[in-house]
Amino acid sequence: MLITVLAVVFANSSVGAGGPGDIDDALKQIDDMKRQMAAMEARHDAEIAALRSESGDKWLTQARAMEVREFVGELLADSETRASLQGTGATAGYDKSFFIASADGNFRMSVGGVIQARYAYNYQPPENQVASAADPIVVNQSGFEMRRVELEFLGHLIDPSWEYKVKMSFNSNNSTVQTGAGSQTTANAGVLEDAYVRKIMGDGFALRAGQFKGSYDFEETISGTSLQFAERTLLNSYFSTKFIQAVQLEYQGDVIKWLANFNDGGGNRNVSAIGGAVNVEWATAGRAEWKLFGDWKHFRDFTSWRGSESSLMVGGAYNWQRGGSENVFNPNYIGNSDGMNISYTADVNWRSDGFSLFGAVLGNTFYARPGGAASVTSLGAILQGAYHLTDEFEVMARFEFLNVSGGTTSVATTASAINAQRLNIYTVGANYYLSKNKIKLTADVGYVVGGILFTNGVYGQNIVGTDYRTDQTNDATGQVVARAQLQFAF
Repeated sequence: MLITVLAVVFANSSVGAGGPGDIDDALKQIDDMKRQMAAMEARHDAEIAALRSESGDKWLTQARAMEVREFVGELLADSETRASLQGTGATAGYDKSFFIASADGNFRMSVGGVIQARYAYNYQPPENQVASAADPIVVNQSGFEMRRVELEFLGHLIDPSWEYKVKMSFNSNNSTVQTGAGSQTTANAGVLEDAYVRKIMGDGFALRAGQFKGSYDFEETISGTSLQFAERTLLNSYFSTKFIQAVQLEYQGDVIKWLANFNDGGGNRNVSAIGGAVNVEWATAGRAEWKLFGDWKHFRDFTSWRGSESSLMVGGAYNWQRGGSENVFNPNYIGNSDGMNISYTADVNWRSDGFSLFGAVLGNTFYARPGGAASVTSLGAILQGAYHLTDEFEVMARFEFLNVSGGTTSVATTASAINAQRLNIYTVGANYYLSKNKIKLTADVGYVVGGILFTNGVYGQNIVGTDYRTDQTNDATGQVVARAQLQFAF
């Protein structure tokens, strides 16, 4: 800087033309400028010191923060143009489940699922069993199981009136077999459950096609994540049509709901139409519900949350099908066997400020059997109630009854839903809701009076998921099942 000053001074002076006096003047000017510069530097240093004493280096941080914010803003603006391949943008987030949706709302896909980790204990008195070399008597059985592990994709496409759902289930019931060299192999393949498209047509009507749960019994229409007990009733295994392949017309109004379908027969999911076994000749089912008061949403699960309004609903349903005329009797799939099955039910649901009540009667008649075989009539009843002692803690009790008459035998040499049998099951339990049905702990204990003489229900549903075992005689009282379960739904 001093050299620059000297150059300026000499450039504006007449050193070359003047004498020593001019040089003295120039030197004085330089001294004056040096003093002024020193004063400016001192004042500048004082101002910096004052700023640092007031806010340290915050003023520098704020300056850099402004630069960073400007840079991030440019990145976000650029990312918005890349959020969709179509350039229309997209949204994503969590709303009861994780979702991705188009900005215009015409496309949406939600991803959800559930994990149910259960510890189960079963006590079956030795007199209820018949020992064999392949199946010795085992009184106590217990252990952990993954009762439900499911992953589902649902949403709408084209516009919100075109709905879809695909759900896979990874069940605990897949077999483990011993292979050579002392190793084991487990069949852990997933099972397709829901796979359907539903078109909302307006004025309360909708049309559904694909594979989905039949709506014969109310208990099965409730999601496995919204049950009160760790498991549905044993009667549900006996009567439920479970998943069907069908086309179904639906209607929902302010007080009335109904549906009717043409289907491939109860329990016949994931089956082909051509080239395989013909399961049924025809099948049809329907259900109607009448909401006397309250809100439809209160019947999406069994519990009644504290503070909710009172709601009352009654319902009824049927499933009627003709088994394949060439199908021989199969105790695991009575509904597919040669003959006719008509299932019928009526139910009532009440929800009110932490108190819930559910009751149902169910029946099935297996008739028009070949060779003049006798008809088999099955009747059942369920009564279930619960109460929230606090927002998080709920206690419940359940009674279920089954009577099968006209069956082949009262001794389960072959476990079958048409065996003459009569049983009662009493179950008590409790729930602790950490986040309603998203995260909850469930514990219950059931006691059987009478014998369980079937392994598969009318439409092929196995009882293994309930943790009960088949007994050997109709008077085989005393089987006990205890379950503790953690549920995590997302």
